[in-house]
Amino acid sequence: MIETIQDPTLFLLFGSVGLLLFDSIGYGIYTTVGPSSHKLRDTIKDHARMHELGFAQDHNGQNENEAEHIH
Repeated sequence: MIETIQDPTLFLLFGSVGLLLFDSIGYGIYTTVGPSSHKLRDTIKDHARMHELGFAQDHNGQNENEAEHIH
């Protein structure tokens, strides 16, 4: 016969973790499509545009043209 668990500790633990996960997903969706979502910036797009304009910081510490230059 199947026994029931009398200790609610495991139920409370899984319930708390599940509620925290559900709340985190809900907050992420609210932040993405909520009323203040128009204030969000696309930082990757901004960084790529700075590279196109030529004044973004290089990632390896050297100028791209200088990396191709043979000394």
